[in-house]
Amino acid sequence: MKYDFFAFINYDSLSPQPAVLYDLGVEIREKDAYYFDNSNRTNYNGFIFQYTISGHGMYEDESGVHNIERDMAFITCVPNDCKYYTTNGKNKKWEFIYIHFDGILARQIYDEIVKISGNKLTFSYGNPVIKMLLNEYELLCNGKQYKKYEAGVFIYQFLTCLLREITTPDVVEDKIKILTEWINENYECDISVSDLSEKVGVTPSYLSRLFYKQMGVKPSEYITNVRLQHSMQLLTTTDLEITDIALMCGFSNGNYFSKVFRKRLGISPSDYRNTH
Repeated sequence: MKYDFFAFINYDSLSPQPAVLYDLGVEIREKDAYYFDNSNRTNYNGFIFQYTISGHGMYEDESGVHNIERDMAFITCVPNDCKYYTTNGKNKKWEFIYIHFDGILARQIYDEIVKISGNKLTFSYGNPVIKMLLNEYELLCNGKQYKKYEAGVFIYQFLTCLLREITTPDVVEDKIKILTEWINENYECDISVSDLSEKVGVTPSYLSRLFYKQMGVKPSEYITNVRLQHSMQLLTTTDLEITDIALMCGFSNGNYFSKVFRKRLGISPSDYRNTH
C-alpha cells in the first residue's frame, strides 16, 4: 500500500457548500507520535472518517476509551470533544485511510449516520464503503484531478453509500447473526447491550430495535434464554451444584439464577432437575 495524502482547493461556486472534500489519504503511524484532541482543533473544521486497515489505535469520547482495530472506523465532527491516538509500547502500529470533508448536505447525512450507528463503525475490507474510498485513493495516486463539483459529488456518493450499508436489510441480518453466534459461544461471560452494539458498530438503542425486529426479543432477553437453555441441559445431565451451574451459565449467583429460572419456567432449578 502506498502512503500519501491529497489536499484539495475548493473552486465550487455554490453557497452554502452542500459537500466539500478537504483531504484524503492513507497513513501508517509506528514511530512518530500521533495524538489529536479535537476539542482544541478550532482551525480544522468539518468531519473525519478514519478506517483501520491494520494495527490499532484508540478513540476516546464521552462514552469511554475504545480500541479501534482492523475493520473498525470512527466518524466525527471537528471540533468535538473526542481524541484519537496511537498507544505506547511495541504494538503501536496504526495503518488507516481517512477522509476529511464538510458541507451542509454532508452534515445532514453525518447526523443521520451518528443517530443510527454512533461514532464507531465496523466494515469488512471488501465492503462497498471501503472499496469506494480505497478506489478513489488509487485514482488520485494515479493522477486523477477533480473538475468543478466532482469532489462534492464523490463526498455525497461516499456518505450515501455509508448510510445505505448500515441500514439495508442484508447488513442488519448479518449484524444480528454475528451477535447471536457470539452470544451462543460466550453466554457465560458478562455481556451488556453496550458491548454488543460496539461489536457491530451501532448505538445500543438502535441495536435493541434491530434485534427485536429480527429475533422477536430484546438482546438481554435473548442472552437470558441462551443461558437458561444451557442451565437446563446441565441440570438434567450432571450432578453439579445449582450455584456452580449458575456461574457456568453466566448468572452472577445461585439466588439470582433461581429467581430468573422460576420466573421464566414456573419451577425452581432443583424441582426441574427432579422431574426430568
